[in-house]
Amino acid sequence: MSILELLGTLSLRNETGPIPLAAQQKRPLGLLAILGLAGRQGLSRDRIEAYLWPESSGARAQHALDQTVYAIRHALGSDVILATARELRLNPELVRVDVWEFEQAIRASQWTAAVGHYKGPLLDGFHFADSHELDSWIESNRSRLRLEYQKAIEFLANSSAEAGDHSQSVTWWRKLANSDPLSAGATKKLMLALAAAGDRAGAVKHARLYQELVRQELEMEPDSEIADLAATLSRQAISEAAAPRHRSAAPDNPSVTASVAASTPKVKERSRRDRTVLYAVIALAMLISAGAIWGWLRPAPAKQVVRSTLAMDSTEAMAPGAPWSGRVAISPDGSRLAYIGGPRSQLLIRARNQLHAIAVPGTEGASTPFFSPDGSKVGFLRVKDVQIASINGAPPITVTDTLLTGTAGASWGPDGFIYVDANTNGGGLLRVEAKPGAKPSWFTVLDTASGEFDHTWPDVLPNGKGVLFTIRFSAKNGAKGRTSYAIAVADIPSGKHRVIVDDAMYARYASSGHLLYVTGNKTLMVVPFDQSSMKVTGEPTVLSEGMRLGLLGGSADLAVSATGTLVYATGAGQGKQELVWVTRDGRAQVVDPEWPSDYLGFPALSPDGKRLAVARVANAEPLNIWIKRLDRGPGIKLTLEGNDNFGPAWTPDGRSVTFSSAPATGATDLLTERADGGAPAVMQLREKRNLYNAGWSPDGKWLISRTDVSSPGSGDILAIRPGIDTAPVPVVATTFTEVSPALSPNGRWLAYVSNETGADEIYVVPFPNTSAGKWAISAGGGTEPLWSHRGSELFYRAASGDLVAVAINTNPRFSLGRSAALFPAAGFTSLRFGPQYAVAPDDRRFLMIRAGTPDKLIVVENWFEELRTKSRK
Repeated sequence: MSILELLGTLSLRNETGPIPLAAQQKRPLGLLAILGLAGRQGLSRDRIEAYLWPESSGARAQHALDQTVYAIRHALGSDVILATARELRLNPELVRVDVWEFEQAIRASQWTAAVGHYKGPLLDGFHFADSHELDSWIESNRSRLRLEYQKAIEFLANSSAEAGDHSQSVTWWRKLANSDPLSAGATKKLMLALAAAGDRAGAVKHARLYQELVRQELEMEPDSEIADLAATLSRQAISEAAAPRHRSAAPDNPSVTASVAASTPKVKERSRRDRTVLYAVIALAMLISAGAIWGWLRPAPAKQVVRSTLAMDSTEAMAPGAPWSGRVAISPDGSRLAYIGGPRSQLLIRARNQLHAIAVPGTEGASTPFFSPDGSKVGFLRVKDVQIASINGAPPITVTDTLLTGTAGASWGPDGFIYVDANTNGGGLLRVEAKPGAKPSWFTVLDTASGEFDHTWPDVLPNGKGVLFTIRFSAKNGAKGRTSYAIAVADIPSGKHRVIVDDAMYARYASSGHLLYVTGNKTLMVVPFDQSSMKVTGEPTVLSEGMRLGLLGGSADLAVSATGTLVYATGAGQGKQELVWVTRDGRAQVVDPEWPSDYLGFPALSPDGKRLAVARVANAEPLNIWIKRLDRGPGIKLTLEGNDNFGPAWTPDGRSVTFSSAPATGATDLLTERADGGAPAVMQLREKRNLYNAGWSPDGKWLISRTDVSSPGSGDILAIRPGIDTAPVPVVATTFTEVSPALSPNGRWLAYVSNETGADEIYVVPFPNTSAGKWAISAGGGTEPLWSHRGSELFYRAASGDLVAVAINTNPRFSLGRSAALFPAAGFTSLRFGPQYAVAPDDRRFLMIRAGTPDKLIVVENWFEELRTKSRK
């Protein structure tokens, strides 16, 4: 019997004799580790090939796998690996795997046995070269197993404490703390266990070790509760030590009394000298104060208000504005600017006295920066992630990576909590403590009776009493049947809120006692505001027009420091967007300079590539589907209804377009309308849930779509055969989020995005029999999949911002070829939920969306002086 140990250092040994050297080489040992981690059910050959030989062609990877299996069987026996045409698995009768035994003990609630099997983190120190996808899979399993181990220890520790065995409880808690030394929770529990065992000094000592470790490793202040607990335990220990003893324990000592009496004259003499020095110091202080008093009381001259446009190097330019994410923040003292920019949409930090910014490593694809109250750290968001980085450019740490958090705003309050947008329509704000591994909780609740649809863009007041934020009202409650917005303030900690400014969004508090916000017509306003009463106390004034404002999402570029530096962005040409053709090497050319738009999204090319269907907003009208002849032909508005219409998909014959339409009430439906507008739109599919991402199979028999991420299932992919089926059936439906479905040109394969690993990744399954197989396409993050017209490539957006092409081979079976980054695409519009680009019929160009001209970032120094001048008039 061979024993494969994956927990801790990877090792392979035999109960009866030595293991042949051939089986202990890195590649065979790596294959055994992968099969062991896959469990008794095994793993598909395709997945193994993609894991171990990611850069090889399908044939070469298959050959390499066959050679590795042969080497293992030759060394360990022909039956050690069981194989079918599609899968490989370990023979449980010949191989024992510690992970299997650990998980079996967990399922059986055999906690002591489970802890005994856990020798350390999964595959600790073992790395697979050039396989990011495999590393991601291993890391997700490493986290899962570590969590199960920690739960087992917690159960044992609590059981020991309940039984009165505090010494054993300390042993278990110490084991937990050693496995996760940066965990505040484990540290607190060990401290309490040590105190219960009578070792308060040991508890305080461990607190000091934890605090020093956090400061060194994470470059942040430790959990304040640790310090509070340590102080409490220290006081208790001191109180016990200083408590009066019984008189017999402290008999009178004549020698001590005599010594004190003898020292009394010396003490009196020293006291007289101390008083003389004290009087001299007081006299000197009075002289200095008299000379300085006039300087203090004399009115300071007013500082000059200076306006300027911030120049940025082309390699450090701001990323394109997006509806649901922010780009700019300024430190409380006004000395640093944090923004999202560069070719890979990284977090950049620029000191105001420097010409260039510092890119924070590991922040590709970041959004919505925000500073800590003391300005020493910068937080930022990704979908589901809240992360923190030091201003010196050190790699970030993760506060929380649940599926709850979104990207439409975050603010770090003086209470140590981050208030953040929720990753769903129909959700309030969340709050999460600013420390690693914290769990978010709901802060505000929607008032659905008033038509509230979403809460976004929080800004915590400096006094910590409340949070300003934007309310989005549904179209049926908005003005003229359209979506509308208002500024509200929520009480801390109750979360109860009330509206304070109508027709307004993206509020920011200024320490001068004012409120900044943006109106629906892109005007920047300022109004007096009292943070103590949390009420508006005066009339609003216009500051600037032509602000950059994200359609629907309400994002803006607006920040103000506590020292009076104002930063905001205006959209050049009113923030117009344009269509561009981009070649595979990244060269861009405008499609039609005479067709600018306030907003463009979801471009879809007709089957012949001569016409474009796109969601467009022009002249502040609702979101509608437009049909445009390429390149410089006319454009017509196809949808004339007052509802928002978006997400167009051509029917296979090129005569009609199917799209999502949001009515004034009820769920979003799928409608189909002739592309020439010759007939009214007809209902294609109606459900109780919202339907998006419509797409047709090439033969026109299947219509696919996906549900809202806020609906049950968190977003599922559906399919229906119009005229045959009475209702759609789920084809990819799990507890995770599945979005952006895309059918291959032959209709046999379905690509989509799922966050089942904790990050958005691209997968492919057979269609319509989606359970017959599954292949991971991306590694390290991926969204917006689209097939090439030949079906030999799959394109997607990587988390780095690049547009990536993956070679696909489907003959004789599905396999992956080389993956290549084509060009940096962070400068073009992107959206997690659906492709914001289209592929030309020759697969050599991509139709993409970008801002027509760069936004202007305006800086106003000493802006508070301008407010004071206006208030005196």
